[in-house]
Amino acid sequence: MEITDISATKVSTESWGEFVEFPLVTVMSKYEEYNNAEGDNPQARRNWMGPVGDVVVEVETDAGITGVGHGNWATGAIETIVDETLSKLVVGEDPTERERLWDIMYRATIPFGRKGAAIEAISAVDLALWDIAGKEAEKPVYELLGGPVEDEIDCYASNLHPVDLDTLEREAMDYVEAGFDAMKLRFQYGPEAGRKGMEKNEEIVRTVREAVGHDIKLAGDAYMGWSVRYAKKMLQRLEKYDMEWVEEPVIPDDLDGYAELRASTDVPISGGEHEFTRWGYKEMLEKEAVDILQPDVHRMGGLTELQRVDAMASAHDVPIIPHTGTNPHLHFIAASTNAPMAEYFPIPEWYQKRQGEKDSTYADAIYQHPPDANDGVIPLPDGVGLSAELNREALDHFALE
Repeated sequence: MEITDISATKVSTESWGEFVEFPLVTVMSKYEEYNNAEGDNPQARRNWMGPVGDVVVEVETDAGITGVGHGNWATGAIETIVDETLSKLVVGEDPTERERLWDIMYRATIPFGRKGAAIEAISAVDLALWDIAGKEAEKPVYELLGGPVEDEIDCYASNLHPVDLDTLEREAMDYVEAGFDAMKLRFQYGPEAGRKGMEKNEEIVRTVREAVGHDIKLAGDAYMGWSVRYAKKMLQRLEKYDMEWVEEPVIPDDLDGYAELRASTDVPISGGEHEFTRWGYKEMLEKEAVDILQPDVHRMGGLTELQRVDAMASAHDVPIIPHTGTNPHLHFIAASTNAPMAEYFPIPEWYQKRQGEKDSTYADAIYQHPPDANDGVIPLPDGVGLSAELNREALDHFALE
């Protein structure tokens, strides 16, 4: 079998819906024009993240099999890298030689890569190659990875944006009633909001904890929006709420800060969705920076690289809970003994009502049959390959020139 063509399609962040506009702290919150903590600047995140949300890559073969993958996060540079560099490296090659092709792509992009868009582009191609392998074998990819290790996949409800406390409380209770025993909220403020912001962050956690009780696992996401000093004070306030983890408290390059925070608190610290390749995660593990790793297979190097990271993390007794719950992540979790749960994005009832007749699907709109949780678990992905059948109508709608 031989690769005959490769193509890339940029997808608008509009496919993610309005959730990027809700109030929360982010890595850019220190700048007033990009701060939406109060919900009065709904375009704040769109103004700095750019118009491109994902880049879908399709790899065609002379056997009539086409593999699908995507690179994630807000830059059309992925398309350029696929078109101008990676296509020259993989067209004409055997798609089953994934290890060799990964190494070739990585080495060829070192002058402008190693992290960021180049690795995200490699991720998309690598996922497409795994999709081809599953389709050729007529098996789901998790079987090629050595699974399944369980009959279904546990997941946590990941939304709880602080639009207002009453809505937050009702949404949390809805998730409990739907059978979720774990959920993640978003913090609203960072250092720029001072002590008042700390009090409001704590109020968000207290509201959810009191709504769901102490038997529910509760995590929180700071999305790189805190400093080490601020995070230490915030974590002291949060210790009494028995949180499962606080996610990305500081910027990802401050691994010493991560390690300092982790040593200062009983609250587990997680991170890694903005890290890349085995070398980045090796440093995180060696510095004992996190209690939980959260790689994103669409960013960090694809399934080929995620397997390597999983082996290292397991050796350090650090579990992996991937960022987002896309089908490729589910295939990975299904085949790993070190990945206890998936992230899942239920659409809150209040959001559906607000949308009315509008299509309220987001984040996975470009795929057919997105994962669907029931009673806090997701069934193993259906179909051969990565279960990544494109929704052509949605893809055409959200595609960018």
